[in-house]
Amino acid sequence: MTTDYDVIVVGAGAAGLAATQTLVSVGLSVICIEASDRVGGRTHTDTSIFGVPFDMGAHWLHAEHANALKAPGLNLGLDLYPAPDNGMTSGLEDDAVLWDEVDEIQAAVTKAAQVDREAEEHSGNSTDRSLADIFVDKGPWSFTAAMTFALSLARDLPDTSLRDLDAWEGGDDWFCREGFGHLIARTATGLPIKLSTPVTDIKAKPDGIQVTTTNGKTSAQAVIVTASVGVLAEDVIRFDPPLDAERRSAFELITMGDYNHAGLVFQPGTLSVPSDTWLTYHLEPDSHGVARGGGFLCNVSGTGLTSFESSGSFSRDLQEMGPDSAIEHALETLTGFFGTSVKQNFIKGHATAWRKEPYVRGSYAGANPGGYTARTVLGCPHTERIHFAGEASHQSQQCSVSGAHLEGIRAARNVLTGHFKFSGVRTH
Repeated sequence: MTTDYDVIVVGAGAAGLAATQTLVSVGLSVICIEASDRVGGRTHTDTSIFGVPFDMGAHWLHAEHANALKAPGLNLGLDLYPAPDNGMTSGLEDDAVLWDEVDEIQAAVTKAAQVDREAEEHSGNSTDRSLADIFVDKGPWSFTAAMTFALSLARDLPDTSLRDLDAWEGGDDWFCREGFGHLIARTATGLPIKLSTPVTDIKAKPDGIQVTTTNGKTSAQAVIVTASVGVLAEDVIRFDPPLDAERRSAFELITMGDYNHAGLVFQPGTLSVPSDTWLTYHLEPDSHGVARGGGFLCNVSGTGLTSFESSGSFSRDLQEMGPDSAIEHALETLTGFFGTSVKQNFIKGHATAWRKEPYVRGSYAGANPGGYTARTVLGCPHTERIHFAGEASHQSQQCSVSGAHLEGIRAARNVLTGHFKFSGVRTH
């Protein structure tokens, strides 16, 4: 089969860009095809809405010691810095009370996961509970503390796999002053990318791959698909042969969560807080045991921008009610902290709704109870020539841009060893 490229990469998010860069660096002919009109995927910095960097998607560089984007960001000359320890909790003079409860929950997660692993080794049966199963309401701030974990995986406690949460690699967070999305976009400089080109079909042939887009057909020796689990599970892309039953089952276990930002800008001095102050408040559970609220990252990188962060079913409900709902909730909550000047000095706001983005359909992929092992399935090839990568398939940096980046490199290396080891690498 005469092909147009050695490899086609579907998706120009963090995984797709990392895969493309890896393949291009060894001389392969590659095209990265992106459905939307920009690169970055779920990592996107906008400067037009507020006149300052607003990360509409990922903002936190988690686990700085292991984060694969820290070094590239610094090498690009961007201003990366540790997230300052500026925390405030409305109703507490000392928010150490809250963080003590966070530590207690984390200790309970670690202990319970170890118990489940030992039970599994003894019985041979997989054991995995939800975070709600081991959560104990020990005090008035327990559900506020639990919200920290809900934000980490973009889902409610009953829908969170204990083992998946325990596998998540923690560590100190960093920020990028220019925006995390800006960092990712900079890594795309010079790469062969075709935007506004949705992929509709991927067909495996005995000697190659045919990819059909809204702009026509193209072919390659192999393809790396980095579309989100939300897109793949809803058959936005059709595969020939069809995806196997095991992968279909994995889509039911690893599902897209909800995490959104409502950016708010006020007159200078309205919120007199230090740069990057994390502001929390008292949360009570509803009838389903879900704490309906979020947290605020105030004065982001000293710009005056405040971002209201929500996750899980609460964030999903705000999306369904419309873009003004998250902004209104944030304003009402901040008014309770800082007084009526909040509304009087409010300039403008903007709320994201990632589940409604047609080429994403959610924020990032968390594991339902019993589903933590399914991440391995998502990273496996489909037929010999169709490979997959994304944050959903990483084992310890799941739900993160770093995890997506590392998975893109992993998939690219698999393609290199599997398809070009014996035929050599062509130089173009």
